[in-house]
Amino acid sequence: MRKPGLIVAVVVIVAAAAVVGVLVYKDNADSEPKRATDVTVWPTPQTIERVTADVPIPASVSVEGDAEAATKQLVEKALAGGSGGGALKIRFSTDKGLSAEAYRITVGSAEVSVASADPAGAFYAAQTLRQLVRQGKLAGVKIDDRPSLPRRGIVEGFYGRQWTYAEQQAQLDFAASVKFNSYIYAPKDDPFHRDRWRELYPEDRLAQIADLAKRAADQHIEFTYSLAPGLSICYSSGAERDLVLAKLSQLHKAGLRSFALLLDDIDYGKWNCAEDQAAYGPPSKENAAKAQNDLLNDTAATIRNELPGSKALITVLTEYGDIDPTPYKRVFRDNLDKSVVVMWTGTAVIPATITREHSRRAEQLWGRKTLIWDNYPVADYPIAKGRLLLGSYSGREPGLSVVGLLSNPMSQAYASRVAMFEMADYAWNDAMYDEDASELGYANILANGDERVRIALLSFFDMSSWTAPRLADELKEFEDQWRSGDKKAAVAKLRTYADVLATAPKTIRDKIDKGFVTDSEPWLAQAELYGRALQATVDGLDGRRERFAESAEIAKQLNKELKLGDGTLDKFLTKAPNL
Repeated sequence: MRKPGLIVAVVVIVAAAAVVGVLVYKDNADSEPKRATDVTVWPTPQTIERVTADVPIPASVSVEGDAEAATKQLVEKALAGGSGGGALKIRFSTDKGLSAEAYRITVGSAEVSVASADPAGAFYAAQTLRQLVRQGKLAGVKIDDRPSLPRRGIVEGFYGRQWTYAEQQAQLDFAASVKFNSYIYAPKDDPFHRDRWRELYPEDRLAQIADLAKRAADQHIEFTYSLAPGLSICYSSGAERDLVLAKLSQLHKAGLRSFALLLDDIDYGKWNCAEDQAAYGPPSKENAAKAQNDLLNDTAATIRNELPGSKALITVLTEYGDIDPTPYKRVFRDNLDKSVVVMWTGTAVIPATITREHSRRAEQLWGRKTLIWDNYPVADYPIAKGRLLLGSYSGREPGLSVVGLLSNPMSQAYASRVAMFEMADYAWNDAMYDEDASELGYANILANGDERVRIALLSFFDMSSWTAPRLADELKEFEDQWRSGDKKAAVAKLRTYADVLATAPKTIRDKIDKGFVTDSEPWLAQAELYGRALQATVDGLDGRRERFAESAEIAKQLNKELKLGDGTLDKFLTKAPNL
């Protein structure tokens, strides 16, 4: 979907919000009954309808029924501080007729009923209930909800600075808030994950990983520890396989119950030991597949038999970014243990699109439905150098034949949440996913309802995307209007945008949480310079031609290593004096 101009988009949405009080859902004309358009929940529920007026939250609220302590605490915190009279019951119950992770909420004047098939569904209902609270009242709605994809979450699998322990903890909490249920630990810069995979973890770091796994489990997130031995492993060595088991056993004893063995980004045209050539023949991709397949099958069986309570093994293979039939893939299709979950990045390492047909072809190639390792918003590859990717999540069709979707984010943990929020919205309800509405929804959450902050964020998100579509639209509209002869109006409109761009960084620094600002600071400084240069250029277009020189001087201060606006604004600033 092409984004409309920034200012027009926000004005329209704010005007609508003035009527209904919140952002408006995209209406689904085929659904009955009609969606409640005055209530916003993220990720977007499957169905939401108005059943009663908003219910004042009384001082006395009780949470009863079949729900875990963490779920009840989440609800109690959300409903605390009510001042209305009477009493309100939040009653949880189990309904085995619902699907896994599904829930149903019905808000009544004296009781809110919450039904779910399992504890995860009850927890997700609690995450929804907290969003139904507004101005001391509970929105009077009925919600029937369930996820589109069984697995949804994060794969911490990027190159570069590893997230800190505190960032990992905070990221798990964020994941829970958007109903993610998977977190795969695979940071390339953890030496014990990849380069020094044979070595056991020091006790202090082991304790941190164990705590992360517990924190995840408490919020219905499966925490998967992954080992990446492919750079140096001797596949045919029993001693090496014993080291794999020893490493996973250490994590199992610490409380982990989900494991992955990763074989990506390695040279599979050579052996790491002479024994492998004797066992599998000369180096080739097909022979590498046979060796890897043996290791994976052996590890999958070992996990089942020797690490009680563990989930099915997960892997990503050396050929992970295409859907071309090859002898390498055929080995796994025909011989890999059917319990092993195979991750796949799509039709390329960084695919522009993933369609239903792509996913079906991948399923045929691997002999199973795949788990998408989506390399977005990760920026650890050459063409993304210098970028902070805050643009919309797009190009994924609904109805993919996959077991789930995982986001591989940036080393900037808090800034990555812009894209991950949108990915969570898609993974929960792919049929109703609207990238523009989702992006705006997260901007509104960060802005806490402040229109000026929301506009600032949207301008920064756009400048930080691959193509800066809003910026491109603003400049095109200016040029079209300028050439039509209405130069005064063209300048006035562009000045409004320039002022937004120039002031947005300070607004964000002043109003948005420290984590996001720290992650974004180099790009915020760059955006501020761009905004000031555009302001000076607008003055030049308005007759003060000396300001063109000032714009050029400001542009010289830009950091050439950082990318914002996809070059669109640079080109405009250069050609504007000649318009």
